[in-house]
Amino acid sequence: MDFLTSVSNQDNQSYILIGFAVLLTFLLSSLIVFTYEKSSRDVVPPDHFIQSLILMAIVTATIMESIGDSMARGFGIFGALAILRFRINITNPRNVAFIFASMAVGIACGVNSFVNAIIGTLAFCLIAFFLRWTPYGHKNNLLGQLRFNLLADSTQLENAHDIIRELCRDHVLKRYRITSTEQKVDMIEYGYELRLQNEMQGIQLTRRLQQLSDINDVRLGFNDTYINQYD
Repeated sequence: MDFLTSVSNQDNQSYILIGFAVLLTFLLSSLIVFTYEKSSRDVVPPDHFIQSLILMAIVTATIMESIGDSMARGFGIFGALAILRFRINITNPRNVAFIFASMAVGIACGVNSFVNAIIGTLAFCLIAFFLRWTPYGHKNNLLGQLRFNLLADSTQLENAHDIIRELCRDHVLKRYRITSTEQKVDMIEYGYELRLQNEMQGIQLTRRLQQLSDINDVRLGFNDTYINQYD
């Protein structure tokens, strides 16, 4: 820490100081990437996103080193960057936190605040690992979409609801559609969004619903998202 403090307090922007800032940025951003890869629930983390975290930190540090204490230079650089348009579709909010962490490392190292960069990165990585092994990290986002058809004049709907309440942790009715067949029989299609008590109960849910009379065409699918689109 004494060495880092003495280096960061140098008045001149020497080549050694600039090189040390870039090297430390690379090491700390690599630690953030390691944390992201080990704490992510993705089976295969995207390589391009992992590379962008390191490159973004180095670019940010370079920009901050170039600005220095010059306000006019800072306005000029950020004005030039404002011309560029970045169209990035980030579907996972957790990835945004790692992007900001990578930029924060670049900013801290770019202004020679090496102690803050190291402490902040270590704290971020430790908390990220801690959250991964807490109930928040193990929370199951696997949502199911259940559909089945039921005769309009059937009395089995309440029995179906009892089965759903027994095996599902949460459920909500999302679809209700009435159709008439050529035999003048009215059918009602029900669509539910649900979360099971555990994934192994999916087969049990469909089998018990199929055993009820007047219920047919039982379909159950899952996707790892909070947003459900019915076709």
